[in-house]
Amino acid sequence: MTNEQRCFVQTDQKSDGKWYYVIVIDGETGVLMGPHDTEDEALAAGQQELENLGFCDDD
Repeated sequence: MTNEQRCFVQTDQKSDGKWYYVIVIDGETGVLMGPHDTEDEALAAGQQELENLGFCDDD
């Protein structure tokens, strides 16, 4: 058994044409954040927030 958390950033484009991200930690979905102009911007912002939270470290 491991205590390692599974974390990732999920992006979604809404009907307004803008991109949003949400952080998922151990299956728990966080709050939708945005808007961003591109998917890459949303993903980068989400990854930065995940890093700032310090919950999940890369191997």
